Amino acid sequence: MKDDFDYDDDLAFNDDEDEDEDDFGMTFEEDLYLMIREKLRDTIQEYKGEYPALKKLESAVSSFKVNVKNTDDAKFYPLAAKLLSEHIKPLTQDSEEIQEIYDNMQSDITRFKNQRAHGYEGELYLTA
Repeated sequence: MKDDFDYDDDLAFNDDEDEDEDDFGMTFEEDLYLMIREKLRDTIQEYKGEYPALKKLESAVSSFKVNVKNTDDAKFYPLAAKLLSEHIKPLTQDSEEIQEIYDNMQSDITRFKNQRAHGYEGELYLTA
């Protein structure tokens, strides 16, 4: 005899919610992209007095714009992170510090493909 309790139906608290969204309505991809931008901004603010080459990085990051229409978060934010990375890559030739920041940023970018990957937390790419 089958129980009247169907786990799939009775334990589905809210099927309308997107499983990839957190409590604030952000997808993992959006949250990760914003974290990458915040780490870049905080690192630049913290160290641009000590490393003048970071002023070029600050200019490059602040001028970066992405305009991709009709793309969902799962595709837009990884693309935006990749384009940001490509945008600042030429500056890595100017400074060891920018190269280090770029390399450290790549560990967070890999998290778009593997959410369980450990992002970089360190001096020249600050944690949020």
